[in-house]
Amino acid sequence: MRMLVTVEFVDAGEKSGCHRTLVVQRDFGHTELGDIGLSLAEGMHLLESVQNAFVDAQAHGIAARARVCLRCGKQMALKDFERRRVHTLFGLVPVPGIRLISCNCDGSPRRAFSPLKGWLTRSSNELRYQAARLGSSHSYRTAAKMLQELLPVHWQFGHVRVRQAVLEVGSRLEEEEELPTIREDRPIGTVDRPATMAFDGGYARTVRKGGPRNFEILTGVIQKPCKIKVFATAFPNRAALPERLRRFAASAGVTDETQISVLTDGAASLLRLKAMLPMKTRFVLDYFHVAMKFRHLDQCAGRIPPCKLSPDGSIFELYDRLNYLRAYVWTGRRKKIEESIDILLRLLEQVKIEMPNYEASARVAASHAFALSEYLRANAGGVINYHAWKRDGRRISSSGVEGTVNRLIGRRLGKSQHMCWTKRGAHLLLQVRCALINEELLAVFKRWHREVGERRTELPWEWPPQCS
Repeated sequence: MRMLVTVEFVDAGEKSGCHRTLVVQRDFGHTELGDIGLSLAEGMHLLESVQNAFVDAQAHGIAARARVCLRCGKQMALKDFERRRVHTLFGLVPVPGIRLISCNCDGSPRRAFSPLKGWLTRSSNELRYQAARLGSSHSYRTAAKMLQELLPVHWQFGHVRVRQAVLEVGSRLEEEEELPTIREDRPIGTVDRPATMAFDGGYARTVRKGGPRNFEILTGVIQKPCKIKVFATAFPNRAALPERLRRFAASAGVTDETQISVLTDGAASLLRLKAMLPMKTRFVLDYFHVAMKFRHLDQCAGRIPPCKLSPDGSIFELYDRLNYLRAYVWTGRRKKIEESIDILLRLLEQVKIEMPNYEASARVAASHAFALSEYLRANAGGVINYHAWKRDGRRISSSGVEGTVNRLIGRRLGKSQHMCWTKRGAHLLLQVRCALINEELLAVFKRWHREVGERRTELPWEWPPQCS
């Protein structure tokens, strides 16, 4: 069997009509089980052939329209022919073109020009979008290999071109004055829903020899009910950071009336971000890090066997005190927290006296209790009633931003990656990666190039019968 694939163009000037593109062959005498349909190689070759015919018709149509002078209606003189090549999703396409001599009907001197100038680029917008999307999720070499194996992308469009596409998109995102805003459909007059912000830092390996081997990357998350938006920058110390944070908050739908809580682990480098935010915020100590300190205390106290340590106490007095302390922290009762830590320290001192074999465990547990006390005292303003916040459906832990660090930095810039980065390269890559995670990359490309991602097709039975 031989199947001839043809393409029919309508309203394409001299290219109107049917054009043969490809012949697909099958031998009925050597059929095998499961040998059905086109193979990947045949499909890629078919797409490449159709793309060549389609681009050729586009180029001829643009040249034919530009050859007619808009003022006098005469045809411009032909100077010579040219041939260019453009990288597309379906291969490296040769584009035939012409150069024309401009009309002097308006008195201007005649000059040679190409009617395809302003339309042709080195690569198509659709290919740049896919390269930026894949290059922000995978290594540049892997992204290029995926494009070349699943689509008839030419081998010359390799990892260098993918990297260029990612950096170009990142630069353009960086220059955007306003980011896309999350719109909420809520009745007029209702109170704005509270929002939660969380920040954390990560590190990427630098290419610079000597000095620090890593540089810091700041990541942030804004979460409103059922909506989340991420943010990242490799320049956390720049003067423009407050403006970037303002744009980030505004793009998430945060207004001056929004109740904003900033979750942080108490690090001084992250606390300064609170002063940079252009809206009023409330500092909240992240319960995830508090629970981690309780875990260390539990592990040390768990090695001590049950023992009666006071005349009126039970043999489980030490463990009960730990549970009381955890409950006081969970409900945000600060005075009870300090009293409970003092009682716990006295009980651990009694363990050292009455149980010499477990003096090391008691000493380490006491050091963890001191660390917990200092941590809660230094961040006393951020200790809240976590139980009430949890009941109201508000976030009390920055585990979401911890996962964001892994998604933004770990999977792409750190874990299992042996590459080094410049600050600018990592920053621009993170802008594309944030737009992809926020599901804004396609919308941004459509704002730049309205045809990207559009489906401009019709079903076969909708084809005009007079043209068939």
